[in-house]
Amino acid sequence: MTPQSLEQLVQKIHELQTLMVTVATGEARIQEKDDEYKQLYMEVSLKLESLQNEGFNVDNPNSFRSLWDWYNYWSAHLGTYALRRQYVGELYEKVLTPFENTLYKHRANSMSSEELIDDLQRRLGQMIPEPQTSFKFTINSLHPKIIHRCQQQFESGKYDDAIFNAMKIVEEEIRARASAAPTDVGVALVSKVMNPNQQPKLIFSLVNAEQEAAHSMYRGAIGSFKNPLSHRFLDTSDPIKTFEILGFASLLMRMLDDATVTPSSSNGV
Repeated sequence: MTPQSLEQLVQKIHELQTLMVTVATGEARIQEKDDEYKQLYMEVSLKLESLQNEGFNVDNPNSFRSLWDWYNYWSAHLGTYALRRQYVGELYEKVLTPFENTLYKHRANSMSSEELIDDLQRRLGQMIPEPQTSFKFTINSLHPKIIHRCQQQFESGKYDDAIFNAMKIVEEEIRARASAAPTDVGVALVSKVMNPNQQPKLIFSLVNAEQEAAHSMYRGAIGSFKNPLSHRFLDTSDPIKTFEILGFASLLMRMLDDATVTPSSSNGV
């Protein structure tokens, strides 16, 4: 076990989770992603089995060998996108938490491979179920697209890049869901597809005041956090503030997941 191999395993698990979420929330078709999922699943399963053989107290928590197996479960038991995202987020929690905590300590203290192994064995041996009322908000709690595009920049201290990427993802998601033109950008794009006084293409509420509130929220987010970074470096240095902005972008993405697209703007996919 080396830091590099553990990093790779964690990355593959996150990729598996992203695939599970994208098909379960209608962002991709199972037929398009199943082969990729099966390959990743096999790689992760073999690595976890190898860790077991090396004496680590770790099990494979994922019994879905294909995305069709996953589909059969979610269609029967998880009726909303939110429940599906929550299930996937919790699925690997008992293995990801010790893996990621050990890697964090390794980055902070430059542990040797032997020290990393000892730390990981200790954490895996001390896994105690947390009370049902507890919740730990981490980077992996965010929307999968935010994690995919922003985690590396955030963890390497490139906070401006992480914030810009997060808001760019939100803008791209708005454009894609509303089938807007590539030339529709920024706050003008938001108003074009959300303004309740202009037959909005993305509907968050049938209550006019609530639709206007969502419209203003997205305009403010793009105007405050994306547009300034499009024109100049802000040299953001506060990781807590950055994480809070990423959390805000994640909320905006989840709201878009649940928004209604008017038939006139559907792209037929």
